[in-house]
Amino acid sequence: MMLCVISYWVLSGAKRRQIQQLRCCVLPAKMLKRRNAYLKLTRHNGRAGAHGTYNPKHNDRSFNLANSEHIDPERAKGNIYWDCYHGIRSASDKDKQTAAFSDVEKMFYEIHYAHFVENQNARNAKIRHTERNRTIEDLLAGKKTCPEETIYQFGTLDEHASVEDLVLVVTEFMSEFHERFGTHVHLLDWALHLDESTPHIHERHVFDCENKYGEVAPQQEKALEALGFDLPDPGKPLSRRNNRKITFDAACRKMLFEIAKRHGLDLEEAVSYTHLR
Repeated sequence: MMLCVISYWVLSGAKRRQIQQLRCCVLPAKMLKRRNAYLKLTRHNGRAGAHGTYNPKHNDRSFNLANSEHIDPERAKGNIYWDCYHGIRSASDKDKQTAAFSDVEKMFYEIHYAHFVENQNARNAKIRHTERNRTIEDLLAGKKTCPEETIYQFGTLDEHASVEDLVLVVTEFMSEFHERFGTHVHLLDWALHLDESTPHIHERHVFDCENKYGEVAPQQEKALEALGFDLPDPGKPLSRRNNRKITFDAACRKMLFEIAKRHGLDLEEAVSYTHLR
């Protein structure tokens, strides 16, 4: 468990200085200009698409960039990556090349959920239903147990916030996110992409809570219940349109807007859920 001691200080004093240094060394100067514009907030949450659960290899560019027409390999050198075990680094910093996001997420799941997996498999064996057994890899691939991914973008292809503003607002949001929800929602990794048409950030996290056996397991609804979130309509039963995730997302959106406004960014109140590359 000692590996996690330093894992969630997204913007402590040292990390904030690292961000500032990366702005000077990595971010294109022309993108640091502050814009006085009425910007659209794009915040998309999800776990899976048409091709299955989202792959963290897209986020830290752990694949051959030549196979992706929408990614500029030269600009990819300016991307910034953070994970809960190794901290922050620039894609161009060869001295800080660390484990891939996929390896980091597997490590986190093994440390935190192996006890649950082993015990649940033992319970399955006891009732002769070993076909229900799962591995850590199964949890990472399962649509209900894999990390959730959020994409942040301020603006459109034609008009967007500076990279500096995007990094400042989103990392401050993640710091408050951890302070408020970090007992049951754990930030795993995030990536700032400067190599596509519009600057944006991919962030991945996992919800967990103790089950009835006292084991910590990835489970979203129970985690949000433990954090004190109610159903949107408490008088109606839990359903796809009446669950605590809806209440949680509304609270996150409100917090993000408040932080953006503190930094002088005017955002459209109608949130968008489209990722513009």
